[in-house]
Amino acid sequence: MIVPPTHHPLRGDGKTFVKICGLRDALAVRACCDAGADAVGFVLAAGSPRTITIDEAEALTALLPAHILPVAVVRDGFWSGHPLRTWRGCVQLHADAAVGEAAGWRTPPTAPRSAAISRIGAASDIDGLLRWNESPFVDALLFDGRNAGSGQAHADAVLEQLAAIRPRLQRPLILAGGLTPDSVAAAVRVVRPCGVDVSSGVEGAPGVKDHGLIRAFVAAARAT
Repeated sequence: MIVPPTHHPLRGDGKTFVKICGLRDALAVRACCDAGADAVGFVLAAGSPRTITIDEAEALTALLPAHILPVAVVRDGFWSGHPLRTWRGCVQLHADAAVGEAAGWRTPPTAPRSAAISRIGAASDIDGLLRWNESPFVDALLFDGRNAGSGQAHADAVLEQLAAIRPRLQRPLILAGGLTPDSVAAAVRVVRPCGVDVSSGVEGAPGVKDHGLIRAFVAAARAT
């Protein structure tokens, strides 16, 4: 039997790692920094109200202090485009098809702000998560909802199933999917992830971050 770590390896101090995703402007970036977030995500995949360009993401990344990790959220085909090859942060691979193809990216990102993470493998079901768990090309695992960014929460049975397989996971687990300041503490108690990730749960409107909700989410995530 594999015994899960007693600390959170993404931080090393026992506190929950917090990523705020879907940022689009400098004020939201500053709010995340002030609230104590560990990472901020920029959606580069098309089709989201939070999508921005790589140039916009790099400009916002320049505002971050050295200890906060920038994360580029992408989908299949990321390795074939030139723009991400200059990205100096973490890349979140959000597609099951990328599991077998992640090795094809021959120029991986460097993450000077966090040696612990350069790639996050994201999945929306247990089977996909376990496939990422077998990949040598990711440093952390993210379990998201069926429709990332939709705000749809996981059923209690799914959280319990995730908690049951957590000891089998070889890399730090980040929980996402419909989390809010009101629900994140309970989800952390059930699953015991190393980190949590939120987007719509800290918004006043799609793509518009609420700074008060950001502060409340970070505090609630670390309350257990």
